[in-house]
Amino acid sequence: MQISNSDNSINTFQALSQQMNNQFTYEVLKDQNLSLNNNHNNLYDKEENQKDEMTFSKQGNLFNVNHPYFYEDRKIQIFVQIPNGRILSFDVNKNEEYLQQITGQILQREGIPPDRQKLYLGPKFLNKINSKTIQKNSTLHLKINCSNNIIVIYNNKRHIIKVNLNDCVCEIKHQLSINFNYPINSQVLYYKNIQLQENIKLFYYKIQKHSIVLLKLKNLIYINQASKNRKIMVNLDEKLTIKNLKTRLNQKYCDLGDFHLIYKNQILKNENLLLFYDISDFSILELVELKYIKFSIQTQSISLQIKKEQYETIQDIKNEIESQSKFPVDKQHLFYKGKELESNLRIVDCNIEEDSKLYLFNNLKTLYEITIIDSDDFDDFIIKINPNNKVYELKQKISDNYSLMSPDFYILRYNGKILKDEKDLSYYNIQNFDIIFIESQI
Repeated sequence: MQISNSDNSINTFQALSQQMNNQFTYEVLKDQNLSLNNNHNNLYDKEENQKDEMTFSKQGNLFNVNHPYFYEDRKIQIFVQIPNGRILSFDVNKNEEYLQQITGQILQREGIPPDRQKLYLGPKFLNKINSKTIQKNSTLHLKINCSNNIIVIYNNKRHIIKVNLNDCVCEIKHQLSINFNYPINSQVLYYKNIQLQENIKLFYYKIQKHSIVLLKLKNLIYINQASKNRKIMVNLDEKLTIKNLKTRLNQKYCDLGDFHLIYKNQILKNENLLLFYDISDFSILELVELKYIKFSIQTQSISLQIKKEQYETIQDIKNEIESQSKFPVDKQHLFYKGKELESNLRIVDCNIEEDSKLYLFNNLKTLYEITIIDSDDFDDFIIKINPNNKVYELKQKISDNYSLMSPDFYILRYNGKILKDEKDLSYYNIQNFDIIFIESQI
């Protein structure tokens, strides 16, 4: 009996435990479902917020002209098939004239001028009025309007000449002269290795559209105008005078004014023929405008004002000095910015500026006696030196003869200016018996 009661107690306990476990499991599942529902609601709310933000962003972009979508919405894509079968793709702005955009892009990519382009949409020829019928992804067909152009080649340069095939060869030469400045009398034209005669018509040589004609030049001289970076081609006529050549140049180029022609550093005189100077085929002449520069000549006892043409030589200046001051030419030494000017140089080559000063020394073989004064104790001594020597040579001579410190530890001063080592004494216009002060830098 006791055993039976004990079994009943155990069964009762197991039933209660099972009931408690089931209730716990139910509560756990209920909590999990509640959590899942909350997460799902949060995700839904977040997604709705993102949609709202994207919608607001797109609406804002409609009014933002700097955004790329703003321009994409204004453009359409069209296709153009060119005669060789290739298909080109273009983006066209809907708010601008279609045809002008398309022809401009074809010119940029294929090099075909707009006046030679014919565009068709199906069988219909397009113009400014009906070009608005072009829609997105339309395919246009390009036909090229052929002209009677021929190609003239000279030194790998291609020139397009528009002619009538019934014209004579002289018409090509005329256009080459007007448009590209090739002298008519110097032109020789060849087609398929045959020289073309001026009075023969083009069709006689079977010249057709886009034929290639070779140009060669003969009896030609070049005139170089350096001031304007211009090279002029002129037909060579050995019996032509320099004066007549200048007249021709002035007639063709009105901006030249007065000028001189120079060949092999020699000024060409008006009365002489080209033949006189041995000017031959493809010779190069220099064209120099007549400009004047003014500068002064400083000497020990005289100051001269000289006004000479830019193309004349230093020798001409020395002759002028001799006529005014009686200084012999062979004993004159002219200096500009510390450098002696050689007699055979042209003034234009010396780069002498307006209102510059040139220094004249009558005889550089005579040594100058320069008095050197020490700024510290005012001791003085005399140095004999050539005025063409450098400042550092004077400093070295001072150190060697008077056992002073190294030249690197002192400076020389003349008329309040510090003398730079690399300059000539003549650069500072130091004269005989002048005084120079020495100052220590220690």
